[in-house]
Amino acid sequence: MSLPRPRRPLRDADGVRRFRLFLVAAVLTVAVTRLYLAATGFPQVGSGDLHVAHLLWGGLGMLVAHLLPMLFLGRAVRTAASVLAGVGFGLFIDEVGKFVTRDHDYFYEPVAALIHATLLGACLFVVLVVGRRPPTERERRANAAQALAYAVAAGGVRRPAFRWPDRLRTPVELMSGRTGTPAWDRATVVAVGLLAVFSLGRPLVLLSREPGPWRGTHVAAAVAALLVTAVGLGLWAAGRRVRALGALMSALVLHLVVVQFFWLLDHEFAGFALVLVTLALLARCRGMAARHRTPAGDVAPRTRVAA
Repeated sequence: MSLPRPRRPLRDADGVRRFRLFLVAAVLTVAVTRLYLAATGFPQVGSGDLHVAHLLWGGLGMLVAHLLPMLFLGRAVRTAASVLAGVGFGLFIDEVGKFVTRDHDYFYEPVAALIHATLLGACLFVVLVVGRRPPTERERRANAAQALAYAVAAGGVRRPAFRWPDRLRTPVELMSGRTGTPAWDRATVVAVGLLAVFSLGRPLVLLSREPGPWRGTHVAAAVAALLVTAVGLGLWAAGRRVRALGALMSALVLHLVVVQFFWLLDHEFAGFALVLVTLALLARCRGMAARHRTPAGDVAPRTRVAA
């Protein structure tokens, strides 16, 4: 008798949304923790030889986040678990410096870059493993059944209408209704170009002061990002909007993955301001690309049809 072939895990339609909640909670937790400790003079919880590190509170938070969906049903429970897991992971990863140094140095300078690389790796995993292919029919049926279970858990009696989520609006689009205008589009493209020029200046100065392979890699990545950005700007000027935005998004991803890793090594947590700017520009470019993209390819934005 032949055994059934193993099937790949089914994706949850709410999975990416919950991952975003996890990611935001983790980043905010690290930021709030660092600001609070700096403002209060880095107090210690405990007395004598005892010191209760906030990593332990993070572990407790992640434990509760695991237990909640194990023991209870409902979309609200899983959403709460995602946020709590992010808070717990933020408290955990904030103390990574103590566990990669012999003297348990919380202020180890590369910590900001390590946190950035860890969270970025999680994002790449979600994008490459979960988000690259459309849902299968089995996944649609399974998620529809799960939506019905959620409705029952919430006390509903009617069968809920289920639809696999479309592209979520970017944060910049949510903040302003004018982000679809040509002026906003041009401002975004110009901002990406300025970011590429700015990101090259600092590594060139550091390379001239302290030559070395790390500095050379930083400069090489910044130059590559600048060249890809230049290609995108040229395509934009030629009216090839979709290809231009694809090049600009590739340059922004190169900034996030390589250039700003080295930036954080030099500037520590202060360097996250530039990371946030890059993320906002990437979200904006993705929204623009979705508006400009049509089945025909690289053409002008689609006109809206009145309802």
